[in-house]
Amino acid sequence: MEIIEAVKTLYENNSDKVIYTDSYLKVLWKNSNDLPEFLRTDKIMLSRFEPVAFPIKKSTICRYKDEQYELTLKITPMSENGVTVGYLFHCMTEHEVDRLAMQSTLNDRLRKDLDTIRFRAASITTMLSLNKEEMSEAGELFTKFETTSRDRVLGVLSATANYEELSIYLSENVKAEKKFMSVVLDDLAKRIRCRAEKFGYIFECDIQSMIHAEMNVGRFEAAISNLVINSYMYNSKPEKKCSIELRSDGKKIRLTVTDNGNGIPEEKLKRLKKPMDYFTLDDMNESLGLSIVMLYCQRFGGTYDIESKVGEYTKVTLTFDDLGYEMPREFRQYYPPIIFAMDNTGCILSKCFGYYNDDYYKHT
Repeated sequence: MEIIEAVKTLYENNSDKVIYTDSYLKVLWKNSNDLPEFLRTDKIMLSRFEPVAFPIKKSTICRYKDEQYELTLKITPMSENGVTVGYLFHCMTEHEVDRLAMQSTLNDRLRKDLDTIRFRAASITTMLSLNKEEMSEAGELFTKFETTSRDRVLGVLSATANYEELSIYLSENVKAEKKFMSVVLDDLAKRIRCRAEKFGYIFECDIQSMIHAEMNVGRFEAAISNLVINSYMYNSKPEKKCSIELRSDGKKIRLTVTDNGNGIPEEKLKRLKKPMDYFTLDDMNESLGLSIVMLYCQRFGGTYDIESKVGEYTKVTLTFDDLGYEMPREFRQYYPPIIFAMDNTGCILSKCFGYYNDDYYKHT
């Protein structure tokens, strides 16, 4: 009860509107008659289709909308001896909501601008590499700039876009949700293609539909964007190509990013398979981007591998569990399981498709 008394002392005569509940979301106290008498858990939403998953450990912004109320709330878990005993719901003002929306828009704009800068930097790299011999006639001074300063500038540009991503993983602030990876990747591919076309890059994408996985959309897009951008930055060929392929065998998802770039020497390739072990200033561009990819795989139970041949190609493969069997029921008719009946020699006797209630329909 000490927490309730503290909340009352702080907010009883305060203009801020708050609700205090127990850990089961039963309203224990509120400081305004304009607030709900009780909270419906199915109406506390992170987004239009995604409810807040209680219990929560960190402050969360959500929307609450029922037949009578439409509120933007900041939920703060209240703990005693490390155990969550209740939640403080702070009703955000219109000004606070606008400021939050502006911050989100600016962050999104900043990330897109940084990606564009990196694409342009890759174009400059290509131009310098293609004309290296001719331009080097300007003398030793230019050659030194071309081989050192350029790489440092590109490293800083790339690292700038990745430091925030890395900090998110290190703070363990990566939320998991079940999504259609095929839909998320298709949306990202459309945006990448628009940028690639502006700079004359060839980008191809082959995505199998209805692939369902546990993921985080923002972190997933950042990881894949890193791979695509690096494929252009480390490609000095006149015709730059990059392709993405997404496939599933029903158990494992395989996402591959392949390019026709410069390739990676064997010694460096060994280091890049464990990027966090070589996280130094000299190779921060490579280590940062690949560290983010590796951390994403670790967070979502996946694996990560690089295959490369100098002067020919680089292929990065990410593998995750397919959650197709956990799809919402309305999608199952488009993605039914295949069940085989076999004899003791392994010969297929028959097969069937579909579900019975919430379980696989078993044919024996």
